[in-house]
Amino acid sequence: MKKFFLVLLFILFILEADEIKLPEGYGISQNYPGDKNIEKDENVIFFEDFEIKSLDELKNKWEDIRNIGIMSLSEDIPPKSFGKYSLLMTHIGGNGTGGHLYKRLLPGYEQLFFRFYVKFDSKCYPIHHFFHVGGYNPSTPWPQGKAGEKPNGNERFTIGIEPYGKDWRWDYYVYWMDMRGSPPEGKTWGNSFINNSALKVEKDKWICIELMVKMNEPVNECNGELALWIDGKLKSYIGKGFPKGIWIYDKFIPDKGGKSICWNYEKNGPDYFYIPEGGLPFEGFRWRKDEKLKLNFIWVLLYITKAPYGYISKVWFDNIVVAKKYIGPIK
Repeated sequence: MKKFFLVLLFILFILEADEIKLPEGYGISQNYPGDKNIEKDENVIFFEDFEIKSLDELKNKWEDIRNIGIMSLSEDIPPKSFGKYSLLMTHIGGNGTGGHLYKRLLPGYEQLFFRFYVKFDSKCYPIHHFFHVGGYNPSTPWPQGKAGEKPNGNERFTIGIEPYGKDWRWDYYVYWMDMRGSPPEGKTWGNSFINNSALKVEKDKWICIELMVKMNEPVNECNGELALWIDGKLKSYIGKGFPKGIWIYDKFIPDKGGKSICWNYEKNGPDYFYIPEGGLPFEGFRWRKDEKLKLNFIWVLLYITKAPYGYISKVWFDNIVVAKKYIGPIK
């Protein structure tokens, strides 16, 4: 009997270790120096390096292009890249809110890795919304709105990685069926999960960003996952039971306990809880309650709303890869 329990404990230890272990450094990219021919890898389902002769060719890969007038090809590319061009989006205050590239990833997937390179000009104005991925059911050849509306679990979920406001720090911006509301009326704006002031966005430098999203299975379980890498280093990994932390309305703050506040929709007001030091395990993501809802879109978005009239903001994008396995930075 004692031997049985020792074996059981060992198995549980191994399972727990596997749960929190994700790769770092090079992944698929190690086999394709400069990203040359990475699109031929059996795990890659989409690749965009902007090696085109004119912006008209964007229509060959992207289904919905908004405000192509702010886009141009640039010779400023990520270090080690095999290519010659990147895509530059230039926003001018008072002249719209930005632009986007959108594409469906059909037929839909249970887990995907999204890697892209981005560079922000040193004078770039704070960005309202940025790079998004997720799923729509049914899928649509354009991005859907519904800001401030909580998903039902059968029609959509969206995940943004964003350089948050004037703080210029990286965090998620997530809409899903169990998302938390914020004061004063319980409005559901995108939830955040990192809330680390030290995770600053570096400007005037190419940055490698990679997201991993894993759907919950079965559909009523909360075992969906989310992860973020910056320059090949894992910065956030969230799933059922990890990390520990505390909810303050629509913000999950890791490694913290104390006074937690959640919006109660039945009484139309806040509930207060005391959470032990270090926090409680995160409950996990229930991205869906319908198996038809899968990961099925990528949305490269630059959305700036309050820049002064005539203010110029520049953001470059390049080497976008979507794959079934971890990708990593350019080798």
